[in-house]
Amino acid sequence: MVPQQRLAALTPATPSQIALILLLATTFGANHIAARLAFDHGASVLFAVSMRSAGTALVLAIWLFISRQSLRIPAALRGKTLAVGLLVSAQSFFLYSAVQRMPVALALLVFNLFPMMLGFISWGLGGDRPSRRAWIGMPIALGGLILVLDAPARGLQIASWDESFLAGIGFGLAAAFSMASIMVLTQRWLTPIEGRIRALSTLSIVAVTSLSVGLSLGGLQTPTDLSGWLAVAVLTLLYGSAFTTLLIAVPKIGPVKAAPFFNFEPIAAMAMGWLILGQAVKSIQILGAAVVVAALIFISWPPKAIKD
Repeated sequence: MVPQQRLAALTPATPSQIALILLLATTFGANHIAARLAFDHGASVLFAVSMRSAGTALVLAIWLFISRQSLRIPAALRGKTLAVGLLVSAQSFFLYSAVQRMPVALALLVFNLFPMMLGFISWGLGGDRPSRRAWIGMPIALGGLILVLDAPARGLQIASWDESFLAGIGFGLAAAFSMASIMVLTQRWLTPIEGRIRALSTLSIVAVTSLSVGLSLGGLQTPTDLSGWLAVAVLTLLYGSAFTTLLIAVPKIGPVKAAPFFNFEPIAAMAMGWLILGQAVKSIQILGAAVVVAALIFISWPPKAIKD
């Protein structure tokens, strides 16, 4: 007989789990659209990060208060909770620093190496080993993302690989590694903590960190008009709901199973950019989206029954 733990590792994500992850990826993609609108109307990056984290933490605190849920975190887990919160803060800083130093498409492409990093980190720490289908499908999905983000054409715009561009690659890799580490450590360390408390503590740490950095650097620039404030409000709603669900649901599903399907986020962002921002979509990007979807279908396709 195959051990029960081994069977769990081999079992792919269920259709309902896949639907939830794709919904989260789409919500995160919509969050990027709202963020772009907020930035176009005067909001600074640190202000947006601060507001989305503080706003979500406030809503969660009210929800937990009404539910009469204790906010106490066991003493043994407080240091680990702080570490994960600081990792989330670092991940946001690294990703935005990459975007500042290189084309956004290439920065997102580097960041989307995190599903493969996640597989290696989880496996190395004794967690689930990614399935053979995942090892085959994830590089194919990454290749599709290269086309979705139009990286070949955008890469030609760079005259040379100067120090700033190389630094951008480094920040992008750091953001990817941070994201993979967040998902692994949340499952390994923080599952004893109730999901809403886990999200509240993490986002509170991010809010305090980003506010402190922003105030020290004078980078908390507010929106210049009502449209900017509405975009920040929508950004907070989308990010808060998606990130809270991420911390509650993904540890139960298993981060290794969930990670490949987050490759759908750039596709969702591209589609919404076309619909909402009027951004042009090339045929090669549509082809790339089809490649990513095909890879995700391949990864999630039920394997043959395992015989005793």
